[in-house]
Amino acid sequence: MATDGLWLLILRKGQAFVPTMAQTEAGFYVGVDPVEVVDLSDWKGVEDALFRAVSRGNPIIPTPTRDAFPEPVLLKYAKVKSLSTFERSAETWQLSKREGAYLLAPYLPQEHGGAEQDPDRTEAVPADMPLAEIIHRLVERAIRSATV
Repeated sequence: MATDGLWLLILRKGQAFVPTMAQTEAGFYVGVDPVEVVDLSDWKGVEDALFRAVSRGNPIIPTPTRDAFPEPVLLKYAKVKSLSTFERSAETWQLSKREGAYLLAPYLPQEHGGAEQDPDRTEAVPADMPLAEIIHRLVERAIRSATV
């Protein structure tokens, strides 16, 4: 079973993007390769991609400096040039594990860009539930609510 961590499922234009989420030495997370891209009509493929990402865990990487902060890894997979373009047409869901529970959390876009967790739709799931079941629950919620 996965240790504490954070993983993302991003839905955009009929595709699911599942990046590997690395944790910097400073403690924040950034998306890195490998990134899996799966057609949203392939629910099982989306679940499998997210399961593989969780199984990879969150590699620890050096904290990038402001001057050397890498371009968001998702841009090349989505074939867009800016994060704002990507975010305007994307829905993000977060799976995190902390203190004996998983949290399934959709993100709400913010008026001036970016997004934050929607506390009203965040669901806590006991960590003793099988990971495959937790992932199935998240993917089902995400795809059923998708507007992208």
